[in-house]
Amino acid sequence: MLAQDNLGIAGSTRSPVNTMLNNPSTIVDSRAFIDINLIGASIFARNTLTYLDGKSFSTSMFDTMTTVPLTKRKGPFSVYGDVMVHGPSATFAVKQHAFGIHTGARVVADVRGIPDEVKAMITQGFQYRGAMGKLQKLKNVRANALAWGEAGISYGTILSRDGDAILQGAATVKRLFGVAGAGVRLDEWAYIVHDSTHLESQTFKGEYGFNDPLSGGYLSGKGWGVDIGFTYKVRKGSSDDYIPYNPCTDGDYRYRLGVSLLDVGKVSFQGPFYHNKFDQSESSQWNDYQSTTADEIGDIDSLINNNFQLVAENSQEGRFKMKLPTALSVQMDYNLEHNFYVYGVITYGLPRLNSLGVQRASYMGLAPRWETKRFEFSLPLSLYEWKAPQMGFAMRLNSLIIGSDNLGWLLFNQDIYGADIYFSLKYTAFRHWKCKTKSKKQKPVIRRGSKDPLPCPTW
Repeated sequence: MLAQDNLGIAGSTRSPVNTMLNNPSTIVDSRAFIDINLIGASIFARNTLTYLDGKSFSTSMFDTMTTVPLTKRKGPFSVYGDVMVHGPSATFAVKQHAFGIHTGARVVADVRGIPDEVKAMITQGFQYRGAMGKLQKLKNVRANALAWGEAGISYGTILSRDGDAILQGAATVKRLFGVAGAGVRLDEWAYIVHDSTHLESQTFKGEYGFNDPLSGGYLSGKGWGVDIGFTYKVRKGSSDDYIPYNPCTDGDYRYRLGVSLLDVGKVSFQGPFYHNKFDQSESSQWNDYQSTTADEIGDIDSLINNNFQLVAENSQEGRFKMKLPTALSVQMDYNLEHNFYVYGVITYGLPRLNSLGVQRASYMGLAPRWETKRFEFSLPLSLYEWKAPQMGFAMRLNSLIIGSDNLGWLLFNQDIYGADIYFSLKYTAFRHWKCKTKSKKQKPVIRRGSKDPLPCPTW
């Protein structure tokens, strides 16, 4: 469902260069002997605060912030975006061993814990009368964004065999190249807006940090990431002496269970960056807050330090670190026979409680599909953050993939809270080259003295 997961194709047995992003062990015993990704991209965006009216959509909704429809549901609200460009990548198999390489660039933004009062702030600003002179409190608000490139290598193999079952395992190690990172962890902010020019903070606790890519260079961050996955597969025959592609196998199975830990790691940025942990428990004043401007990135840091009496001084030593959107994922794929399958997945984004980093959105999904060597079609159904239903489609035509996991609003005229789309252009060799034997019809050769007499002609 998310940009990197692409639920509609995540269960495929013939697209390992795509499925290894959700579980690296899918490259082992795949039905694609060699899979080469030429170019691909995916975009996912979803929020729970604003929407577009699916019945009467109009560009006038974007004229001002006050015309954008706001949900009538109560907060807290969240915003999540995930954009990935999937560069040249490949997977291939050598008997029971599988290897993969991949390149890509990714941008992830995550905001959660937005309070219900924000709806009034959007339309009226800080000075709306309902809040004027009253003590307001924000708690557990998180806002993080991270942009990076990555290059990874994968290795997988069959770990064990038992009867008709095999256990596959694989890992991907990724070198990360950080472009930009910014995060705010607001544990508690108690404030009073006295009038249109005077804001008083009584409590201000949390952490913020961001780098300056314009001054420090566009690749000022470095880091490492790891994906680990296992798959338990029950085949249709004995697996005691089973070796994939030795020389002709198709990886057929009854069902498979998978578990994976994704995006474990972080990006460390060198200077210039701005990072501060704050714990203000005394009152501070911010006068003429509405006329405050920030022309450069460093002005944001100065603005915070000058108007909030921060306990810790701004640090330029060491490195500023942002964690990746780590997730735990569990998958199951069941073979219904006659090329029909049902793929299910639950992915839980691990929270970033006391550190800066992007938290991956959680979801559960179900994707029935019909799959053959040259064509594949699926209808993914999912629950974003366990409660927002979505429906989409995905199609693979040989090695061209296109899909979306959120198109239900087109069919049911629903309000639009988000959208996504993904595609991939590849080259795939589905069988070992030793299996490419051409069947040629040979003409019967008649030799003298053959035992079988020639047939009598019919007139």
